[in-house]
Amino acid sequence: MNSFKAISARNRRLVFGGGTALIVLLFVGANTTFLSDAEVAANTPQEFSLTDFAATNLPLIAADIQAKAIDIAIVAKAADKDIVAAGAQYGRDLGNKSFVFAVKTTAKVKSVDENFIVLDVPGGSAQDTFNIPIGLALSGNPLRDVTGKITFGDFYDQTQYQDAANALKDLVRSSIIEKLDLKNLPGKTLEVYGAWNNGPMPKTYNIQPTSIVVK
Repeated sequence: MNSFKAISARNRRLVFGGGTALIVLLFVGANTTFLSDAEVAANTPQEFSLTDFAATNLPLIAADIQAKAIDIAIVAKAADKDIVAAGAQYGRDLGNKSFVFAVKTTAKVKSVDENFIVLDVPGGSAQDTFNIPIGLALSGNPLRDVTGKITFGDFYDQTQYQDAANALKDLVRSSIIEKLDLKNLPGKTLEVYGAWNNGPMPKTYNIQPTSIVVK
């Protein structure tokens, strides 16, 4: 008799346990949404294309700079005196006394090396250096930041945000700088539009270009 009771109790546990599992499965099934292959594809984040980003945004940045640019000689004179005041008047505040400016100039090329096209900017101080960076000197994020329309929130993370700035620079290099006859530029006059971001080198103005026209 005791053996029979023990077996019955065990069987009841199996029955109830199986019943509970069935209820759980029914609950999960009732609360699960099944998606078609097309719906899964539509809801999958698309891979970010740096090439497409740069190709779409560089012309927009260039147009914005073209509309807002201030002569670099004017910006430099103000920045030499007080970078914070210059930034408030002519640029965008990026925080921590960092500012980015939309700038332009029509200037004669003094010299060209592997790092810079050095400009003789009309109205610029003799104490200031004005460059168009080329090669590895083409650095920083002024083109990404100058309009204020491209923000960190547009990207997945800090790496992608930086990659976007690099993609813009790569396109500038391939579509603008590499089309110049650098060896024959000294003595030529250039019309330049671009962006400048102040940095650790005072009185140095590196214009990251969005347009260079040889006069």
